[in-house]
Amino acid sequence: MSFDLRYLGKSGMKELGGGAALSFAPNLARPRVFFDGELARPVRFREAISALHDVVVGDLRRLPKDRSAHEAWKQQEAEREARLRREIHGEAMKAELARLGNAPLPRNLEADFRKMHKLYWGARVRWANELAKSDPQLFRHLVPCDPVVTVAPDVVFFECFSKDESSYGCLSVDRDAFRGAQDAGLGTTNVDYSLALYEHFQTLRSYRPTRLLVDPTGFEVAVEGRDDYREEKIDLPPSWLRGFGQLQAAMCLPCRRVEVPVEAVYSLLAHLDRHRERTGPRSLRFQLTPGKAPILVLDPWGVSIPCRGVTCDDVPVAVGPAAGGGGLGPYRSGAPRGAPAAEATEEIKVWGRRRLSVLARLLPLADRIEVRLLGSGLPSLWIVFMGEMRFTLALSGWTANDWTSGSHLDVMADAFTPDAQLADRVVRHLEMVRRASYGELAVSMGAPDGALRSALHLAAKQGQVVYDHAAECYRCRPVMPVALSDALLGPEPPELAEGRRIARGGVEIAREETLSGGRRVVMARAKATSCELLLDTDGAIKKAKCSCSYFYKNRLRAGPCRHLLAVKLHLSGRGDAAPSQQPPEAEAAPRGTRAATAAPRGEAVPFPAELLVEIERAAAAQRVGLAEVVEASWDLAFERIQGCRSWVEALALGGPEAERALRARELRAPVIRTLPVHADVLVEIRRVADQFKASPAAVVGLAWLVARRSTK
Repeated sequence: MSFDLRYLGKSGMKELGGGAALSFAPNLARPRVFFDGELARPVRFREAISALHDVVVGDLRRLPKDRSAHEAWKQQEAEREARLRREIHGEAMKAELARLGNAPLPRNLEADFRKMHKLYWGARVRWANELAKSDPQLFRHLVPCDPVVTVAPDVVFFECFSKDESSYGCLSVDRDAFRGAQDAGLGTTNVDYSLALYEHFQTLRSYRPTRLLVDPTGFEVAVEGRDDYREEKIDLPPSWLRGFGQLQAAMCLPCRRVEVPVEAVYSLLAHLDRHRERTGPRSLRFQLTPGKAPILVLDPWGVSIPCRGVTCDDVPVAVGPAAGGGGLGPYRSGAPRGAPAAEATEEIKVWGRRRLSVLARLLPLADRIEVRLLGSGLPSLWIVFMGEMRFTLALSGWTANDWTSGSHLDVMADAFTPDAQLADRVVRHLEMVRRASYGELAVSMGAPDGALRSALHLAAKQGQVVYDHAAECYRCRPVMPVALSDALLGPEPPELAEGRRIARGGVEIAREETLSGGRRVVMARAKATSCELLLDTDGAIKKAKCSCSYFYKNRLRAGPCRHLLAVKLHLSGRGDAAPSQQPPEAEAAPRGTRAATAAPRGEAVPFPAELLVEIERAAAAQRVGLAEVVEASWDLAFERIQGCRSWVEALALGGPEAERALRARELRAPVIRTLPVHADVLVEIRRVADQFKASPAAVVGLAWLVARRSTK
């Protein structure tokens, strides 16, 4: 998309009588937006806007090997050769000039110069165009997109993306944070941004009055022909545009809300700063037990950081119009409605934790921190509350993955058939009121819950609406002067396109089962591929399983595969809001990442004879079957074992007992038990056994020892 930028002057610090003004130059190609107010706490704003700068320039992608010493030697050799060439060339030039003497200049010298000049600039333009098409990542570095500023009746907020498009930052400043009278023109615009502006941020002091100014001068005077007026035309990569939409799609998914003490984040960042992991896994685990304090676990060290003073709230938040003006709408925290109070510990893993270092400058100013977790491997949101300011850091599933990889994340929610007219009504309503909670929108629009959520998803993907998690409301924020249509965003992901095609006649529902709390398990075949889904009370995918290669590689981290999408579309298309009326079974609840569909016949599971007695005792103590202990142990240990590079490294996860009992890899005379273990568990066990050239019995024993050690 070609995007026009027109600026009068540059953003920077201006000296005023008795103080200073931090002036931002707005984009004159967009509607008139301005703001002028004195900051009540300049230092707090300085630290918050500096953290936003860290998001803008953040790039944690893997760097190439350091060859600086070799390159320095090559440069010295090149300089020595160049010096020798210059000396020889100088002597030859003197000889040639002596020969030419006073000969006249060529008559066509000026014409030849213009011809070569045109040839050079033509090649340069063609190179830039080719770069934009063939290497958008490098082009994104050469042509950065300026931050977006929105002036609303109650808040002024700045938004930006990181260089690698894996992090999103938003700084919200309440209008109450400004002293005295304020002059404002509501709307959204881009502001001129440069690295030099970051240095101006550092000059803010509490003893010097400072004004925040989105300068309206360019809208009020004739700017054509002025020396400080400039126009830029950049081609925004489709990934940048989709990123804003996908970010909001991720933020609109049902999530768990966890309050993390500031001192816990201190401990987290301090440990990451002092230690460098050499092996995987590199995840940050949230262990959530209802009624108990959350625990953060840093892998691979197994360091536990308790969140003292807070507990996991397992009470659901009201949804829909009945929630009134302050409800979260479909974005609830806690367990599903109707779920039993005493539920097993839930563990959610997120990756790319070193990106949290941008929060370091904010911790001395933070009152509290909230984390919104969408699920393991899915995006997460960290909200830092600092009095009248809030900083939201949204991270993709892992550092190397941007917001637009894979299929759309919003299809995990029930938002497949959006009403474009209803979405347009929502946008027009928000343009008038500027902000509204989900309950207020439901009352104003008079639309069913599912239709309203679908319309909000569509408006968010088009860049017209943003959901403010800190204030728990929707806001009007047109990220571009026009709505982002499918033509601008490019074709939809192939998984989504194939899912729509399969849903038109290739889905067979084999079984549906209602679980406790209104959840349901759906087992189906999509184009001869078996898959299972666990849907919550809002119809969103909570867990899933599919036998295709896409799901094996990505799970749900890049969105559902085509077969899960087809089943979801099939259920939505038939208007199946209520699950089939089958009696819930106590043993049907999913465990780990697999829907618990115990095989009708038993499977042969090999055990090390030396460890079997201990495993059976643990099962008896927990009053569960041996199959449940095997599956639970495998769920905890599978990813950690698979991430090891050798069998010796994997044994280290299980401690000294594993190194003593399982060093031989091939165990003789294993004990075979016939258990109702899910077939996928056995497939994964055999795959890991082949990876390390070990027997399946050794892998089962190692998984038990690793799981036992991690839960101590």
